[in-house]
Amino acid sequence: MYPFVLAAEESIGENLGKAMTSTNLWTNVAKTVVFILLGFLLTKKKKLPENTGKVLTKFVMVVCLPCLAFCSFMTDFTASAGVDAIVNFVGGFVLYLMFIFLSKLIFAWVKDPQKRLVLSVLYAFGSTTFFGYPLVVAIYGGSAGNDFNIMNVAYRCGLYSYAYLAISGTKMGSDKNSSFGAIMKKVFLNPIVLATLVGLVLWVLQAIPGSATVEKNIFGAYPTAKEGTKVAFWRFDATLPWIFQCGKTLGSLSSTIILFAIGCTLGGTSIKEAAADKYAWIYSFLKTLLAPAIVLGLLFAVEGIAKACGSHIISADTLHSTIFTWMVPPATVAVGYCINFDKEKEMASHISLISTLVAVVGIVLWVVILTVIDASGFFVVA
Repeated sequence: MYPFVLAAEESIGENLGKAMTSTNLWTNVAKTVVFILLGFLLTKKKKLPENTGKVLTKFVMVVCLPCLAFCSFMTDFTASAGVDAIVNFVGGFVLYLMFIFLSKLIFAWVKDPQKRLVLSVLYAFGSTTFFGYPLVVAIYGGSAGNDFNIMNVAYRCGLYSYAYLAISGTKMGSDKNSSFGAIMKKVFLNPIVLATLVGLVLWVLQAIPGSATVEKNIFGAYPTAKEGTKVAFWRFDATLPWIFQCGKTLGSLSSTIILFAIGCTLGGTSIKEAAADKYAWIYSFLKTLLAPAIVLGLLFAVEGIAKACGSHIISADTLHSTIFTWMVPPATVAVGYCINFDKEKEMASHISLISTLVAVVGIVLWVVILTVIDASGFFVVA
């Protein structure tokens, strides 16, 4: 037993050493802190208009993130990546259903029923689109971003149905905003969801035999491509590289603008008032530490069972995207529900602010942890 424990300790130490000396790790940490701090200081010093954060966020949501989502699917289809997509789609619904019930247990100690309801809803639905997705792409790349977006289909279904109905206190179909059709429109007519679904469909269609009919390097987009390599005509990265690069450039702006917008938002709010709210601090630490830890334990268990059966089911990309899905601050839409329906709106606003500050530190912590886990090789690259 002793040699086994010693070997495990040496392995952990080696992986931690790799993590702490990773240039990519500290580059991403520096970008996060510097961009948020820049937006915060410029807003506090009144060098920017008060609504800068909202305007930037709107631009990212309507233009940059849809471009990022669509362009990230312009890659070769592989069977392992296809399995990964299925795991994330199904896993997304499983996890969100699990956390809807789990969050109620986590905040069962809160005596005020309205506070308990708001805390549980905000805990189940994080700011995945605004906060998590650009960070995942910036740190782990487009394939992890694809997994994130696929899992986000479940997120949007829950956010526009359960979260809306719970905070508003209405029943399904009791008004035009809570009808099934209205909810589905909000889910599937969202620009990011539309771009994700179209990109996903085009990506999967590459699996059809004979779909690859166009020379991959027809317009010089891939000068190092093996001669004779063909792709489907809808692979716009090869067949329309000029348009694709425009979309890719817009998409690449997402993480930078979002981080700056977060700083602008923080600069326009009262940190002192939020800091006095005990529920904001309790929520923030439970969200940043406990939720991703629960998910991490579940992923380890599922992958451990799969390995015992001679296979694997959870990829490193799934690991990265899922952890960041559950450690981010509450969804801005959910906080908006609280403000709109006057349900603990002050507490919800305080939670949004404090959890964003705590999440900046949480990003550093979880990137280090995930870098150590990646170095162990337990989760396979898809």
